Amino acid sequence: MQFRSDIFWKSSCGRCPDCGAKVRGSADRPGWLARLWDTPAHCSGCGMTLRRKEGFFLGAIVWNYGLTAFGVLPLVLLAQWFGWVGSMWAIRLAIGTIFLVPPLIHAFAWRLWIGTYYAFLPDQLPSGGRRLDD
Repeated sequence: MQFRSDIFWKSSCGRCPDCGAKVRGSADRPGWLARLWDTPAHCSGCGMTLRRKEGFFLGAIVWNYGLTAFGVLPLVLLAQWFGWVGSMWAIRLAIGTIFLVPPLIHAFAWRLWIGTYYAFLPDQLPSGGRRLDD
C-alpha cells in the first residue's frame, strides 16, 4: 500500500481528490458560514461522491477529535504551565475549546479524512487512481 500525498494535499486544500476542482459547501445552503461548514455530497467538477454511505463519517470524527485534543488543548495546558492563565481559567478555556473548536473545524476534518482515505486507497477514486496530470 502506497500513500499518495498528491491526493491527500488536494483534498486538504479543499479540492476534489479525483479531479482537483475546488470543492465548496453546498450551494443550496444560504450564507457563507453554512457553506464553510458544509461539505457537498458531490464534486461540482467530476460528480465524485464526497459524502459516502453510513459510517464513513467516523474517520472525520477521529480527525476532528485528534486536532482538538492534540492540537489545541496542549496550548491551553502550556499557557497554564507558563503561568499565563490560572488553573480555573485553564479549565474554562479547555471546556470552551472542547465545545467551540470541533464545529469550526468540521469541514476541514472531513477534507482531511477524505484525503487520508483516498491517499491510501487511490484505486477507489472514479478515475481509478491514475494521475490526471500525466
